[in-house]
This record gives sequence, C-alpha cells and structure tokens, in this order.
Amino acid sequence: MSAFVAIITVTVRQTLRLRRALGLLLLSGSAAAMYLLFMVATRNSTNSAAAQIEEGIEVSIGMTIGVFMNIVVPVVTLIIATSVMGDERRDNTMSFLVLRPIRRVVIAGAKVVAAFIEALIINGIGAAAFGILVAIKTETFSYFVPLLVGTAVATAAYAALFVPLGYLLKRATLIGLTYVLVWENGIAAAVPALSSLSPWRIGASAIAALAPRDFQELVGNEFGLGAIDPGAGGAVAKAMVLMVVCSALMASILRRRDLAS
Repeated sequence: MSAFVAIITVTVRQTLRLRRALGLLLLSGSAAAMYLLFMVATRNSTNSAAAQIEEGIEVSIGMTIGVFMNIVVPVVTLIIATSVMGDERRDNTMSFLVLRPIRRVVIAGAKVVAAFIEALIINGIGAAAFGILVAIKTETFSYFVPLLVGTAVATAAYAALFVPLGYLLKRATLIGLTYVLVWENGIAAAVPALSSLSPWRIGASAIAALAPRDFQELVGNEFGLGAIDPGAGGAVAKAMVLMVVCSALMASILRRRDLAS
C-alpha cells in the first residue's frame, strides 16, 4: 500500500468515529427530514397533480439552496476537515508522521483527500436521501444526479479550505462558521463579484447547469450565484484547483515548521 493511500485510510479511521459519524448523519439528513414533513403536510392537497409537482420542485430548490448547500454541506465538511490535521497537532501525533520518509506534499494531499472522502460520505448520504424524496414528490429522478454532483463539488472546495484552517488555528471551527455565515451568506451575497469565493455557490452552479430546464426556470435568481455562471465543468475544475493549491500550501507549511521536536 502506498504512503498516500495508507495516510488516507488511517486518517478516515481515526477521525470518522461512530459517534461523530452518527451526529453528522443527523445533520446531513436534516434537509431530507424537512422535505419529508413537507410531503406529509401536502399529501391530501386538492391541487392538480401538475400543481403539486411544481410546488414540490419549488420547495426542493429552496431547501437545496437555503438548507442543504448553504448550511449542511459547509458545517459537516468544516467539522470533519478541521479535525483531520488539527486533532493530530493538538494530540502531538503529527511528529510520528513527519518523521517518516514521506514527502510533505504527499502527507498534505492525503489529508485533504481524506477530509473530502469523509465529508462526501456523510454529505452524499444526506443528498441521496433528499434527492430520492424529491424524485418521489416530483415523479422524476432528473434532479438526483445534479444534486449529487453539486454536493461533491462543494464538499471538495470546503475540504480544501478547511484542512489548512484546522491545522493553523486553534478555534478553526468558530472561524470557519464565521466565514460561512458572515462572508458567504453576508458579504458575498451582497457583492456578486465575490461569489466565486463561495464554495457552495460553486457547487450550486454545477446543479444549475445539470438540472432539467423546468428546474432552472423555476430557480430564477434563487440560486444566488452572483457572478458565477452555471457550469458543471468549470465548477469541478475550480474545486480541483482549490484542492491542489491548498495541498501545496499545506505542504509548504509542513516543510517550514519543526514538527518533530
């Protein structure tokens, strides 16, 4: 087994403990739970089938942006990503890793990928549950894959940003929440030109590009993409660039710091 794969495997085992995973799964499934309540509340609706489907689409779009992409994905990824290297540094176990003949870029890259895999497992389960309920309500699975792709893109971008944050700062979770709530949902929302610095908007742009036309027409400006144009390829490329850049940054930091002492 290569060092890269070994570090990923050990990291996932160490940080994705059962109690934490169950708690994060509850958070990840919150959007699905809310949508299920909506389905139950409207099951006896007297509206036509077409009107009910349209209502289901509108509610699903609002919950995708307002709950899942805006809150669930960043918070779940933040909790996981900040612990990937932050826990090792606080527990003084990082020295056991860096003393081995492993290049720092391999360590940093493996940690970022591990955070992405862990967060994607949790976020993906929540997205799948939510997407299945939307498919049942709207009688089409055409929104399912776009939701999963957008979730993966946003998760990758957040993981790339939050792994270095967890290593460098003691209160990384609080600072990460401030970034999500103040920067992304405040400043970036008010200044469209800054929307490209918002990972959930990058993920939402992939959803907007892949979703069926009827979804896109109902979305209108609700996606809040700002200056970002819908596009799956561009969204994936941005997330991958972020992972590479942040891994390189993390490797540079590891080279400059004496962690073996």
